[in-house]
Amino acid sequence: MVGIELPRCLVALQLSVYTARLRVVEHVRTNGPTRDWSPEIHAEGANLQQACEVSEAALQKAIDESGLEQQHGRRALRRALMAAASPQMPGQPGTTPGTT
Repeated sequence: MVGIELPRCLVALQLSVYTARLRVVEHVRTNGPTRDWSPEIHAEGANLQQACEVSEAALQKAIDESGLEQQHGRRALRRALMAAASPQMPGQPGTTPGTT
């Protein structure tokens, strides 16, 4: 893979997207099938999903503004972002959450 020099803000946004997705997954895992959810649990899930979508939109906007997707292609950029962010992602083996 060609080395792509990534701005730190893009890596930070990738981490925020990963964390937001993880929160949605954990919410579903903790609360079981959605058909059994109370209105409060549904509302919390909707808020988590909305936060995830906001994070994803912020990342996409930053990617668009950086021009890196046009230079390197979507797949290469996404792979580079995941590779750069993965050592800092919570839940990854061999890492300590909150350290950079």
